[in-house]
Amino acid sequence: MKTFNDTVTLAPLDVQSTPPIPLPLARRIVLHWTARLLITWFGFGLLTAATVAGLQAMSIEISPMVSVGLLAVCALLTVLAVTWLIERRNPAEIGLRLRRLGIDWLKGAGVGAAYLCASVGILAVLGGYRIIGVAVVGQALAGGLLLHVLVGVFEETLVRGILFRFLEEGFGSWIALAITALFFGLSHLNNPSATMWSAIAIALEAGSSIGAAYMATRSLWFAMGLHTAWNFLQGAIFGVAVSGTDAPTDSLFQPLIQGNPWLTGGAFGIEASVIAVVLGLGLGVFFIVYAVRQKRTMRGLWWRGGINVLRGSW
Repeated sequence: MKTFNDTVTLAPLDVQSTPPIPLPLARRIVLHWTARLLITWFGFGLLTAATVAGLQAMSIEISPMVSVGLLAVCALLTVLAVTWLIERRNPAEIGLRLRRLGIDWLKGAGVGAAYLCASVGILAVLGGYRIIGVAVVGQALAGGLLLHVLVGVFEETLVRGILFRFLEEGFGSWIALAITALFFGLSHLNNPSATMWSAIAIALEAGSSIGAAYMATRSLWFAMGLHTAWNFLQGAIFGVAVSGTDAPTDSLFQPLIQGNPWLTGGAFGIEASVIAVVLGLGLGVFFIVYAVRQKRTMRGLWWRGGINVLRGSW
């Protein structure tokens, strides 16, 4: 009769008798985090350029809405292709679980809406924001929602789904969070009415909080929902300039914004307000603490290759 000790002795031989087969050199090079970052980045550029060329060849007008939609689709398709074909992983592992799309997006949108409403509410209490009219324009609201959904998909796929994800694999969560927050802020420097302060403000409030939200939830849908709600409520609902663009005239609420530019954000909008910066930093700290407690931060590979996965906090 086989005893318990016999089973314990034989099991390791069955499992470990065959050593793992090393990957070919070309496969190891392609799987290095720097190689995957470059492949994804240039793949996105090539796919976008090819799509634009195709649309122009068919004499299709590329409107701002079409342009943002094109960028969103190309970025998402590139990330999915690299995840499936090169990493040979399920996109759910990088935060694109299809079954979680609706619920995670709504959760993120709820956080983004609460953040924006709190910012505008505090500004109103301080006398910097007052509603002087209401205009229900369904077409404008629907168009604004679609636009900001596409912007959220594009920017979050690019910044969190590509840059943050690969930099986190290489340098760890904290360096990746700092680099992508700075990148996100500086990328808004070319916007109308932008200043160095507005870029720093966006890096602190949005770059840090959305990056930390992705760390904590490991859901790109959540980050997209947060980003979408923040932008949509600013422009289409509260009539505030979004990242320096002119405040819409067909928003739900027609506001009177006045007072110290440090509080109102001036011509750039509430994103350059110290109110939004303080609240955004607080939100970022909350998600960072949650990510650490749930062991959802990552150690960097640095010069080593392979696909990095969560191994606990620092």
